[in-house]
Amino acid sequence: MAAQKHIRRVTDKSRSIRAALLVFFVGAVLFGVGVVYKLSERVDSIQTAEQSDPLWIGSQLQFEMLRLEKELSEVALGLRPARDVALRFNIAWSRITILQEGKLSRLLTTFGIDQTVLSALEETFQTIEPHIDEFVSQEMTTDARRQKAAYMLAELQGYDMALRNLLVALAQAKNSSLSEFRTGLLSLSHTIAYLGMTLLTLFGIFISLLLIELRVARKRESKMRILAEEATSAARLKMNFMSVVSHELRTPLTSLLGGLSLLKARVGGTLEDMIALKLLDVAGRNGDRLLTLVNDILDAQALGEGKVSVKRETTDLNEVVKAAVENCQGYAEKLGVSYAVHTPQEPVITLTDSARVTQVLNNLISNAAKFTSTGDVVEVHLTRISDKARIEVTDHGIGIPAALQPDIFTPFHQINPGTTGANKSSGLGLSITKQLIELLDGKVGFSSVEGEGSVFWIELDLILKELVLRPAARNGTGHFRSSQPLGHP
Repeated sequence: MAAQKHIRRVTDKSRSIRAALLVFFVGAVLFGVGVVYKLSERVDSIQTAEQSDPLWIGSQLQFEMLRLEKELSEVALGLRPARDVALRFNIAWSRITILQEGKLSRLLTTFGIDQTVLSALEETFQTIEPHIDEFVSQEMTTDARRQKAAYMLAELQGYDMALRNLLVALAQAKNSSLSEFRTGLLSLSHTIAYLGMTLLTLFGIFISLLLIELRVARKRESKMRILAEEATSAARLKMNFMSVVSHELRTPLTSLLGGLSLLKARVGGTLEDMIALKLLDVAGRNGDRLLTLVNDILDAQALGEGKVSVKRETTDLNEVVKAAVENCQGYAEKLGVSYAVHTPQEPVITLTDSARVTQVLNNLISNAAKFTSTGDVVEVHLTRISDKARIEVTDHGIGIPAALQPDIFTPFHQINPGTTGANKSSGLGLSITKQLIELLDGKVGFSSVEGEGSVFWIELDLILKELVLRPAARNGTGHFRSSQPLGHP
């Protein structure tokens, strides 16, 4: 027990350490994922800045504005055709649109650039667009074209300086962003390096713990195997010892009981000393109890070693139930308990060993009487359920506590091990009952409520009517030869 507690404590401690390392490992992995995601966002931002290059597009806008103003002046002087002005006007407007839409607009917002000049320039272009359309028409006179050119030049005046300031702000923001990116990239690279080292260390510790635990588990398995072998050997020695003792006890016990019975029959009618008669009765009861215990031990050993003889033949369970009740009648009368038997009118035929079934029923019926109050009735029911025969033994006694019910069929298990008298038992009867029923391919079970009583039942397979007409063809099936047969009730 102490070894098991120590192993449990070591195992729980190892599990706790493993769980803490696993949580730390998962946390580190999540932190690494966050770092990589942040780095990815920064890289996307820089890629947008590098690929789209708002500074280059802004400088192109400024260049197109200068060319537009120059061409307006040359057209007004008659040095250039008017259609060149419309082309230059459209190119400049496309530059304004690029800077105000899509990724570049978001990038300018991210950089914190004032885009008022772009909005104002767009409004100005919308104002002068109709004049551009008139400007390129062939119907306009030279003087009118000069006036239009002068008007448009006046509208565009002042944007050179505003665009220059925009370009300076863009250059500063881009340089600042690249500097921050380089600094952040260096910091993140250090963080990723440390994180990788941490993950590798944690992984190494985790693997080491697994290897250590595997080694400990192997040692523990080896120790448990040795303990199991020792326990099996001890159990075998104990059963062999009990078997030898039981064999040595049964012969003299039989002689003693026979002598006591003969003595009581001879002097019972003439002996006037009531104390002596009472002592004879006590000696006889204790001898019977000791003989029952010896037989139970021998039966348990025989079942445990598979040395049990089973002879299957067609059997009417009505007769088996009645015979078992008759066998226990005298025992129940001593306890002041009676039996009520309920069997169907028609035969209930099974292919089984009637002696073994009788032994099982003797056990269940005598137990029911043993744990039932004086003056009460034990009910025995035989019923047919589909292709099964079910025998139930119901008592109204002390019942079985819920905590003891899972172990009720284990050897040497007793409900009241400290009692004496009629309720004293070896703790082997129900274990023998379960093993015998399973040997007969049947089932056994129970239900119990403490203080109200218990119902123990067994189920056996019924056989078809046409097989009943030819029982000899099935006699002898399921034989298990034994040098240690069971035969006591």
